[in-house]
Amino acid sequence: EDGDGLRLVVSASGAKKWVLRVTVGGKRREMGLGSYPDVSLATARDRASTARLQARDGVDPIAARQNAPAAVPTFTQAAAQFVRLNRHGWSNPKHQRQWVSTLKTYARPLIGSKPIDQIGTEDVLRILKPIWQTKTETAKRVQGRIENVMDFAAARKWRDPANPARWRGHLDKLLPRPTKVRAARHQPAMPYTDVPAFMAELHRLDSISVLALRFLILTATRTGEVLQAQWPEIDLDAGIWTVPPERMKARREHRVPLSNAATTVLDALPRLSGNPYCFPRARH
Repeated sequence: EDGDGLRLVVSASGAKKWVLRVTVGGKRREMGLGSYPDVSLATARDRASTARLQARDGVDPIAARQNAPAAVPTFTQAAAQFVRLNRHGWSNPKHQRQWVSTLKTYARPLIGSKPIDQIGTEDVLRILKPIWQTKTETAKRVQGRIENVMDFAAARKWRDPANPARWRGHLDKLLPRPTKVRAARHQPAMPYTDVPAFMAELHRLDSISVLALRFLILTATRTGEVLQAQWPEIDLDAGIWTVPPERMKARREHRVPLSNAATTVLDALPRLSGNPYCFPRARH
């Protein structure tokens, strides 16, 4: 103890924190000043001095600290909060990882430590311009993710509502449209005239992967929906497969009618005791 109310308190677990005894309005109060060694002795003394001056002026230093405006976070801190709040609503873990990795790779080196209320259009352009021509799809995703973080920050009153990363009506006037930079390259589709021969070839094979592919084609669903299909979702009597909302991109239950060919695939699948999955040897 320094003789003027400041002391270092050590808990039973060994944790140490600075505590100041101060009198406000005739009442003795105790005020935490931070943990040691995160808060040095010099910093604790500065904080104690400020609190004593407030108390002498009739101001409750504890109430004053609680009512003080929160510090404006950096871009990285705001992005981390946004991800924590929204990640459970995203469709899959891969999307969560991509969200974090793209911001970590492209945004953090340039604006990560900058207070979010000080980020402007030029900061966003410094991130996007080097990759806009060469990694157009990635650049567009980075732009959209920065835009979301900035809107989140504005909603939290950390910055003004003008979003320097907004595409429509702002960046679309400063950067060429992605379709003008690089035309979309779609995966080639199988000509429909080749499909019968392809399906006949699949019928000659009997692996779980082949059965999953046949089922996917016959139900026009996504790969993840098929690989994670479970027997309780299948009603063979009604000829309906009900995909739960958490596996759908739109987060809505999807009822898939099962043709005779689709139920034939299901009939060919093994059923393992204690394993609810229709395609038990598929990945995951």
